[in-house]
Amino acid sequence: MNRAITAGRQPALLLAILSALLSGAPARAEDALAPTTIRIVYLSREGDVAYAEVPADDGVFRPALPEPSPGAELALRDLRATAHAANVVLKLERDVLAPDADAAAEAKRIAEGGAAALIADVPLSDLTALVKAVPVGALPLFDIRQHEDALRRDFCTASLFHVLPSTAMQTDALAQFLVTKNWKRVLTLTGPLPDDTALTDSFKASAQKFGARIVASKAFIIGNDPRRRDQTNVALMTASEDYDVLFLADTARDFGRFVPYEQGPPRPVVGTEGLQAVAWDALAERFGAPQVNHRFERNAHRSMTEGDWAAWVAVRAVAEAAIRGKATTGAAIASTLTQREWPIDVSKGVQVSFRLWDHQLRQSVMLRSGDAVVAYAPFDGFIHQRTPLDTLGADLGDAAEASCKPPP
Repeated sequence: MNRAITAGRQPALLLAILSALLSGAPARAEDALAPTTIRIVYLSREGDVAYAEVPADDGVFRPALPEPSPGAELALRDLRATAHAANVVLKLERDVLAPDADAAAEAKRIAEGGAAALIADVPLSDLTALVKAVPVGALPLFDIRQHEDALRRDFCTASLFHVLPSTAMQTDALAQFLVTKNWKRVLTLTGPLPDDTALTDSFKASAQKFGARIVASKAFIIGNDPRRRDQTNVALMTASEDYDVLFLADTARDFGRFVPYEQGPPRPVVGTEGLQAVAWDALAERFGAPQVNHRFERNAHRSMTEGDWAAWVAVRAVAEAAIRGKATTGAAIASTLTQREWPIDVSKGVQVSFRLWDHQLRQSVMLRSGDAVVAYAPFDGFIHQRTPLDTLGADLGDAAEASCKPPP
């Protein structure tokens, strides 16, 4: 463990000692009511490529993402007064895996060591190893990085909680926006990576779900071969099509930044460029988001990313179960979060909660441009029998979710 941060300890102890003095009892710390300590382990891996500068095919280095642990630290600061009032100590411990360390073995050690929760800021392969290593119900594991729908489907019975919106939630949010604007004729432009194809497939499903229409699908390849201009020249690829909006899937950010200015007809772009669906943005202006962003910037000296927000929410979820739900162990917190949809305020206009069947955090999704949050999904007119938030992403009735049932 590298370091630990606590919230709520000293005020509770001083208050108890002061009460003892006023009552005439000996002012001894051991006589004070001992607070309940909730240990939260933040697990990451040394040298994680997710936070390294990576050159794209054009030789340009993309800015490295900042690692999001300051979001968890901010949550502890925000919850200090609440934890004190409940005589609870929230303790955050950093645990960094060596490059060759076994994630599964470390997960077992954390679970057996009495941790109340594990925040996993690790690659997908490590995350699956963690889930398989920790017994179901031993403690909650919070995934603060991955968007893959398959992860939510395949591990829906585990004590794994997903904070960021799934890919389906993101593409559903975009599809709802396009239908609301009556931009229903969509051209899709897909990059060469498997992730690009998966993103486009998700959007096609979203378009069908909400009533948009794919008028054409084009595959883009990177290169300068004049014999393949029909796959490398955006102007040629789009000039003959009649569409309202272009959906772009370029997850590596290799070519997409040029697409808005190279189309044949001038049209809006959504997807990985232009209008993007995200969990959080530092430019959000509503629902208390500016205050959260300002507090984060004051402490971390940079803007808050959606990864920071996810870590912030994970700590808040543990605190909600521990303080309001009276759960004091990892098993009790996991049970509380899986048996009841506890509402959590995350400064996005609605109280959010984890779905009981796949443990995905149901939430509004921000639609951002380069310099503003344009809208929040879901939109008026899209209804659901439980909550409009469940119009985003896989639903309990979906065939893909048939094996995931909520507790009786």
